[in-house]
Amino acid sequence: MNIRCLYENLTCIEEIKVIGKNVKLNDVICNVMGIVRRGTELRLLILRYDESFQRKIEENESTEWFDNPVSPKTNRLLLRGDREIYENNPFHSVLKVFIGENEFEVDYLEQQRLNTQDWESLMIIIKFLNAGWQADEIDYQDINMLFLTSIKLNGDYNSIPDFNQNSELHFVMGPQSVAHLVEKPITLPIGGIYPEKLTFQDAMTGEEHWVQINRVYLADMWEETDKIFSNPKFQEQMSSEELVQMRLDFENKLLEICPKGMYFPVIEYECEEDISLQFYSKAFLDAKPVQKSSSMGFIIRPDKSEGILGFRLKAAVIQEPVPVNTVAVEAELFQYIHTTAGRDIVLK
Repeated sequence: MNIRCLYENLTCIEEIKVIGKNVKLNDVICNVMGIVRRGTELRLLILRYDESFQRKIEENESTEWFDNPVSPKTNRLLLRGDREIYENNPFHSVLKVFIGENEFEVDYLEQQRLNTQDWESLMIIIKFLNAGWQADEIDYQDINMLFLTSIKLNGDYNSIPDFNQNSELHFVMGPQSVAHLVEKPITLPIGGIYPEKLTFQDAMTGEEHWVQINRVYLADMWEETDKIFSNPKFQEQMSSEELVQMRLDFENKLLEICPKGMYFPVIEYECEEDISLQFYSKAFLDAKPVQKSSSMGFIIRPDKSEGILGFRLKAAVIQEPVPVNTVAVEAELFQYIHTTAGRDIVLK
């Protein structure tokens, strides 16, 4: 950091408008500071304090485990994230914002934990303080325990639209997903018959759910790749040179995670509408993490819309290559993802 950087950070903030509304959501104190304009870009800023996050940090700092961190010894520990401490962000799925009569679509959202060396964010806070903003209920909290949410509003603006500081704020929220640990061992015969529902429990709460596996098969990801790049609709989106280069890059990455002649197991299943399942092989979960130069994610959709019980058919891919003569996979239903409709946030 130097004086010139300070100057550039300060002068790029062309306009601010204070809102200063406080709300407590899920034990998180949230202060909607206001809107800042840089050039033609508008951002709505929200400062947050999560007391439970600070408490967990302080508890872990007092333990030997935290003082002597080591890399997770297995993929299981890595995926469980036992060492990670996450703060609660009630605004993480905002789709649209109404400020009085003004409606704004959300382009994207960024969030960061503040620190005393983050001069850009601190200068923005200082400018809001100079404009009359009051940090009610969070003014005595440690800077390092505060989080800043920056919501980029869609559109180009030469000025911040006019609105009353006391205008109602309405945040339209999108779907919200939460992962729940299961770790249920399961043998998956390839092409086998699964006549009965399987039950499984949330490892933390004991809440019970069910799954009906329809079939398990091996997918040739190289064949799936060929289908994608041979699709006329996909080819129309770019030149032949761009298509060749994209395919080459894609196949180089695919080669690293799934060599030719190897296959990915796919599980087609039915379950409750608002959850989806994640499977891993037991061998992978118990193995030591391996650093790879690239990663890819695959989504495979079932050919049928409904399963044998009449529920929506879903598919999960075990992204671990196996040979074509694989008879069964010793796996785990590692976790389920619960997706719910977001509940809008309204501040009067």
